[in-house]
Amino acid sequence: MAVDAVNSYNNNNTCLVPMAKGAAVGAAIGWALKYGYPLNNDEKTTKEYIHSMNEIKRNKESFSPWTRSYIDEINLKKEKSLAEDVFVSTYDGLKTGEKIGKDRILKAFRIINEKNPESAPELSRLFHDAKFQAEKIAKKAVDAYKLATKHFRPTGFFVVTGAVVGATVALLHDVMKTDVKN
Repeated sequence: MAVDAVNSYNNNNTCLVPMAKGAAVGAAIGWALKYGYPLNNDEKTTKEYIHSMNEIKRNKESFSPWTRSYIDEINLKKEKSLAEDVFVSTYDGLKTGEKIGKDRILKAFRIINEKNPESAPELSRLFHDAKFQAEKIAKKAVDAYKLATKHFRPTGFFVVTGAVVGATVALLHDVMKTDVKN
């Protein structure tokens, strides 16, 4: 049995084919890594990123189009319960960007407790649902902004680096493989 190390010339006539395949696979992995790699501190400390995250947080914690759509959903009902009616009236007069405030929420619960105390859990559920919906939409907005930030990364860097690493690994694999002959 004879072992021929570094004998890819006789088998393939060249090492370019494995290197090209490795470069192609590496470039594809590099492109995927552009979007798969999490944001780094440099990307998170830009003015645009900080401003956008603060804006999303402000929209989540205040009266916003997200809240308006939730209230409109309740208003579409022909007959609203007492809790739904009080919940909608809690947001009356608020302008975009204003916070609802604890005093308005406590006032809503006082009204419910005076008129029909059994409706208090439903009112609580409505406030929790509104908060949950705002958090869910805010998470989608954060994810979308992070994806957009990743989109601005230089594609060439990731693709070329992946291609070079892939070609190097393929070359090393081709050089290091041994053929066992009987």
